[in-house]
Amino acid sequence: MILISFIYNREILNFAIKDKIIKYTDRKWRKWIQCVPKDKEFIKKIIFSRGKFPHFLIEMFKLNNKEQAEYDSAKTDEELSKIIIRDAKSKGCKLLYKKIEETESSNPIKK
Repeated sequence: MILISFIYNREILNFAIKDKIIKYTDRKWRKWIQCVPKDKEFIKKIIFSRGKFPHFLIEMFKLNNKEQAEYDSAKTDEELSKIIIRDAKSKGCKLLYKKIEETESSNPIKK
């Protein structure tokens, strides 16, 4: 599992990647939510969160066909992490850290 943290407007955004599934959390939304492949309830969860989520988050996870194809074509979690870092930096996020964990004890992504 790969954990990546960014800072954006003094907010810390956390991503976890495992088996090509990307999940997101931050200090306001403590539960991990699946963003890629897109959870059908993702946008609904953000809209019904009553302002818990920053609005830029909806825009950040809107992927056009080319971007979606790039995420789908990534063969490993490491390739996905590079794509996430590049995309987040292009949208104004600053990378805090990237950590690779081999243990399952603190696994935020459960199947």
